[in-house]
Amino acid sequence: MTESVTHSAPDRLRAHYESGVAVFFALARPAFESFEATVALNMQVARAALADNEAALKSALQSSNPVELFTQQLNASQQAASKTMSYGRKLFDIAAHAQAEWTQVAQAQSERQEQCVKALAERFSQGAPAGSEPFVAALNSTFSAFGNAADSVRTMTRQAIQAAQGRFDTAAAATQRTTQTGPAAN
Repeated sequence: MTESVTHSAPDRLRAHYESGVAVFFALARPAFESFEATVALNMQVARAALADNEAALKSALQSSNPVELFTQQLNASQQAASKTMSYGRKLFDIAAHAQAEWTQVAQAQSERQEQCVKALAERFSQGAPAGSEPFVAALNSTFSAFGNAADSVRTMTRQAIQAAQGRFDTAAAATQRTTQTGPAAN
C-alpha cells in the first residue's frame, strides 16, 4: 500500500497544482473583464460629459434671459443626477457579474475540496482501528457542518447582493421620477 501512495503522490501534487492554476485563471479572467468593462464605461461617460458640458456652455452663452439660464442649469443638474445613477447602476452590474463568476468558481472549488475531504475521511475510516467509530462519526459530522456553513455563507451573500440591487433600483427609480417631473415640480 505504501508503494501505491508513493507512486500516486506526484500525480496528486500535479493535480493539485493544475487545479490551483485553473482556479487562478478562472478568478483572474472575470477580474480583467470587469476592469476592461469599467474602463470602457468610464471612457463612455467621459466622452458624454465632455459633449454635455460643451452643449451646456454654448447654450448658456446664447441665453440672454436669467430665468432661462436658471432653468437650463436646473435641467442640467437633474440630468447629471440621472446619469450618475445610470453610471452607478452599470458599475454595480459589472461588479455583480464579476462576483457571480467568482462565486461559481469558489463553489466549484469548494465542492471539489469537499469531495477530496470526504474521500480522505472514507479512506481513514476504512483503515481506522476498532473502537474509533465515534471519532470517525465526529469527523464526518464536522465535514457536514462545514458544508452547511459554506452553503449558508453563499446564501447570505446572494441575499445581500439582491438586497443591495433592490435598494439601488429603488433609488434609481426615485431619481428618474424626479428627473422626469422637471423643474416645475420642484
